[in-house]
Amino acid sequence: MDESEGNSGAAGAAGSRLVVNRRRQEGNPVLKYVRNVRYEWGDIGTDFECGPTCGVLYLALKYHKLHPNYILTRLSGKDENKYACRILLALCNVDEPRHTLRELNLLCYRMDWTLVLCYSVEEAAEYIENLKLADSRDPAFKKPAASVPVDERTALQNAAIGILTGARSVTKTDAQRLLYNFGSLKAIAEASEEQLALCPGLGPIRAKNLYNYLRTPFTS
Repeated sequence: MDESEGNSGAAGAAGSRLVVNRRRQEGNPVLKYVRNVRYEWGDIGTDFECGPTCGVLYLALKYHKLHPNYILTRLSGKDENKYACRILLALCNVDEPRHTLRELNLLCYRMDWTLVLCYSVEEAAEYIENLKLADSRDPAFKKPAASVPVDERTALQNAAIGILTGARSVTKTDAQRLLYNFGSLKAIAEASEEQLALCPGLGPIRAKNLYNYLRTPFTS
């Protein structure tokens, strides 16, 4: 790819670039503030691909009010749903967004997406950068270790998800995202409440629930 087609001034190796859906996102002001990771244009289902298992759809609420059926089509798309970690990043740029956000939250819950809110294009760019940087920090998590059979690896991941979703209000998507960001159940269990709350989409309430749950002693 010719670097002039992306952000050639940002740091990062060519093999670890954020992939951006050119057809849908060219001209998006968010890209102006993506400075800490390199990006390239690509033919992808989501708007931003932050790694092999993490896809992000971007939605400005002003646009949503004008085109209310658009996001339903995107959330249900086959190519959009190939990622284990699926995030709808919503820009709150309308007055009184509570009703709209309630509808989007319910839609994401039903379709197994995680709704993340931002209140400026700068904040949206920061979320996208952090998701990509999290992917780059732990490349081993992106592909399974060769020494672990696929069936066993799947069973271990499902077991970890089962443990995490035992915490109040923690969903399967939350659990997948936690494993994606922390790399292992052990790392999640050792994380502080503040570190858990930094996981995109989890929030302080679910982080507190999970933190307390993982420290609840087992009783016979």
